[in-house]
Amino acid sequence: MVDKALVGVLLQEGGRIISEIIRIRPISTKRPGKPQESISQEIPGDEKVEVITLKSSIEEKVVDVKTGCVACSLGHLGTCTGLLNEAMGFARHDGLNNVEVIDRMNKCLDELNALERVDLDSEKIAYLPDNEKKLALTALEASRNTRHNIENISSVDELERITAETQTVRMAIGRKYFQDKLSK
Repeated sequence: MVDKALVGVLLQEGGRIISEIIRIRPISTKRPGKPQESISQEIPGDEKVEVITLKSSIEEKVVDVKTGCVACSLGHLGTCTGLLNEAMGFARHDGLNNVEVIDRMNKCLDELNALERVDLDSEKIAYLPDNEKKLALTALEASRNTRHNIENISSVDELERITAETQTVRMAIGRKYFQDKLSK
């Protein structure tokens, strides 16, 4: 029989490792140059003032997006799954009111908020390739569902269901992500 607490800890630590690898990997120096655009603007009562702005190009945004998005989402979902698995261990013995259960649910909510508001914001999703965009939208929906379920939780059985669903969707997204990546 698989020890769910052990699986949770492994997923949590795996998520942290993936996040750390993404954070410390070298940034490519082969980015396209940032062309400048010069605009002359007349300010009332003064002379013409030349304002230099940087043009934003789709290519630059795509390069920036490729730093994570789906991979980071897997890390957040994995960490959340690990936290929920740990919370289940405490909840089975002491119920949902145990501070360890509450703290882990709150940390899971923090992970999901970061996933939704940073890693999967609309601008990042918009520039993803179609296969990654589909996975990102699946992760975003799963995150929202999990977050709403946690915010409305009322029983240990619900926590167990939420934990299982989150782990299942995280594994499905992870499998598809790595299958697509390895097939290229």
